Amino acid sequence: APEKSGRFAPVVTSSNLLRFISFQVAGIGLAVYGGITTYLILITNSQQVIAEYGTVIPSVLTVILGTFLIIFICLGCCGICRESKGCLETYSAFLLLLALAHLAIGGYCVYTYQNSTEYTSSLRLQMALDVMKNVENYKSNPMSMDGVQFWFSCCGANGPSDYNRFGWRDLPHDNNYPGSCCTNGKICSRDAGDLHTTGCAELVYEFTQVTNIFLGYLSLAVGATEILAALLGICLSCCIWRKYRSHWR
Repeated sequence: APEKSGRFAPVVTSSNLLRFISFQVAGIGLAVYGGITTYLILITNSQQVIAEYGTVIPSVLTVILGTFLIIFICLGCCGICRESKGCLETYSAFLLLLALAHLAIGGYCVYTYQNSTEYTSSLRLQMALDVMKNVENYKSNPMSMDGVQFWFSCCGANGPSDYNRFGWRDLPHDNNYPGSCCTNGKICSRDAGDLHTTGCAELVYEFTQVTNIFLGYLSLAVGATEILAALLGICLSCCIWRKYRSHWR
């Protein structure tokens, strides 16, 4: 029969601990990436698009779930370092719930932004109308278009000529277009060599679509990995239980 005293063989190994640390790094990366995409979508999508189509929701949820992942991994690390069966079981249970959430978000994003033609067609049209409206109202509200034109190196909705349609006149420094339509960001004339000739409407739509599709596949991959991590936690919990049970006999 096993002895009731003496040192236990360690259940926790450096390889197991490294796996938890790698999951922690993944959680941090997920939250940071979600934060960046949230910011870019907020400054490039109109409030109407965000409200009606929820284009920023996947990015926001990525930040939230990434933060929860960091917390749960910390719980798992505590459990593995202290060889606490309860901590590991709690960690595994919460991680399985988190995996289900990631799989649900991933499935929604992939289906909606890649396979739903009706949704994407409506979104593309609404974005084109919103960008054109921002061009029309540039003089009274330049910040909306300046942000888009700066980030995507574009000009107007379909090209620089859109500004000519709305009586673009009387600009300082002989500007024919907003400064954000040129790389230098200040003086932008028709003859400028750094004038952006690509329209912004399609670029904004493609960025939003591709970002959310990527977030969808990323969420599916993270969800599958979280299931494996939860199973690892359950296995470690069982090992700890067996070790202490043999000692108590």
